[in-house]
Amino acid sequence: MNKIERLMNTIIILKTHPGIQVGSLARILNISCRTIYRDFKTLGLAGLPVHSSTGPHGGYYIDEHYFLPPLRFTGEEAASLFLAGNFLLQQKGFPYQKDMHLALLKIENLLEKDNKKYIREVKDSISFNIQKLKDYEDYSETFALLNEAILNKRQVNLKYYTISRDEITTRTVNPYHLMFRQGAWYLIAYCHWRKKTKIFRIDRIKELRITEDTFTVSSKFSLSDYMGKSWQVIRGKDQKIRVKIFPPASRWAKEELRHPTQKIRKLSDGSIIFSAEVSGITEVKKWILGMGSYAEVLAPKSLRQEIEEEISGMKKRYNKK
Repeated sequence: MNKIERLMNTIIILKTHPGIQVGSLARILNISCRTIYRDFKTLGLAGLPVHSSTGPHGGYYIDEHYFLPPLRFTGEEAASLFLAGNFLLQQKGFPYQKDMHLALLKIENLLEKDNKKYIREVKDSISFNIQKLKDYEDYSETFALLNEAILNKRQVNLKYYTISRDEITTRTVNPYHLMFRQGAWYLIAYCHWRKKTKIFRIDRIKELRITEDTFTVSSKFSLSDYMGKSWQVIRGKDQKIRVKIFPPASRWAKEELRHPTQKIRKLSDGSIIFSAEVSGITEVKKWILGMGSYAEVLAPKSLRQEIEEEISGMKKRYNKK
C-alpha cells in the first residue's frame, strides 16, 4: 500500500469509525502507531485536521461535514468483498441475505472492466464450503423478526422445543445476539422463565411474536464472557482436561486449533498430550469418542469414567445376538 492509498484508507476508517483508537487503526492498516501519527500531521497540512476526544470512549475522528470523493475499489479489495459475500450467501436464510446479494451487484456495477475480469478469475480459482446442520431458507421471517427485536430492544414471546426434554415450552425472552456456530444459528437471550441468559437454537423456535415491552441489555452481559471456555456451544462447569492422543490421530490433532486454551505436548513415541480448560464436557466427550482407540482421557476422572461407560454401553449393544 503506497502512502496515498494509506491516507485515503485512514480517512475512510476515521469517517466510518469516529473515536477509533490509534492502536486499532494501526492494526487495521498493518503499520506502526508512529506512522499513524505522522499521517495525521500530513492530513492536517492538507487541510483535513484529525481531532481527538478524551474519556473512556475517546479516540480520533475527522470533521463529520467532510465528504469523501466516490469510492474506487482495487481488484483485490473488490474480490475480498465478493468472496466474503458469497461465503455468507451459502447460508440460505441468514439475516440480510437479500441485502447482501443486492450490495454485491451494486459493487460489481461500479467496477472497472479490468477489476470485473479479476473478480471472475478469483471466483473460479477459490472455493469454500460452510458446514451447516440445517437449511435455514424457511427461517427468513424468524431472522427478520429477531433482528428487529434486537435492534429495537423489544421482548419476544416464543414457543421453543427443548430437545433434551422432548417438549415445547412458552417463554418470554430479551433477545441479545444472533450467532452462527458449528453449523447452526443460535439466539442468545435472557429467559424470564429461567431467570438467566440462555442459548436457543433458531430451528427449534416454533412460534415467535414481538411484544410492546422493551428491555435494556445488562451492563454485565458480554458475548465473549458468556461463551467463555465452551468447547463449541454447550456451556457448563469449568474443568481442566488432559487427553493422550496416539498416532496417526495425533498428527492431525496437533495441526488443529480445537480450543483457545489448548496446549499440546509432544512425546517421543509420536503421541501427544492435549490439555485445555473447558466449560462443560458434553461436546468434548463426542470429540474424544470420535477418535476411537487413538485417544485416552487422563483427566478429569469424571470424564474418563463417562467415556468408559460409553464404551461399555457400545460393547453391550454390539454384542447383542
